[in-house]
Amino acid sequence: MNTEQSYRASIGAIIVDDDFNFLFVKLAMEKGERYDFVKGGMKKGETELETLKREIKEELGEGFVYEIIGKSSWYFIYDWGKEFQEKKGFRGQARQNYWVKYVFGEINLQKEELSDYKWVSKENIVAELKNSNFSEIEINRFLTDFENIFKKSITSL
Repeated sequence: MNTEQSYRASIGAIIVDDDFNFLFVKLAMEKGERYDFVKGGMKKGETELETLKREIKEELGEGFVYEIIGKSSWYFIYDWGKEFQEKKGFRGQARQNYWVKYVFGEINLQKEELSDYKWVSKENIVAELKNSNFSEIEINRFLTDFENIFKKSITSL
């Protein structure tokens, strides 16, 4: 691994519906059953919110209507494999996440990048995050953030 490479800034959208189901997407290049949240790299000159809105529109389509609840405290950095590092020119990604409430509309996946999506219930979120290779520490931070930020924000509306 080239430790001199920097991390690419990326933004993730933790999308939740009124019933506390979480939207997960599957990368087209994913061969297994690993899903993740909508996410993507920041382009030069973009703000975090511009990246968030662009990624949601690109990956889920123009008919997907949502409300941005706020910035998540669930932030993490991860390394890519050597081949992907060479392809992308970065060591990995540093991802800032945002809480997003699904309002209505159809999901039209960007087929070049995504092959599938699914809604995961709150009861199954821990198993899904484990399946997606998130560590116990990351999962606990996610659950704390959900309770402290998203759930409080949504119930106060």
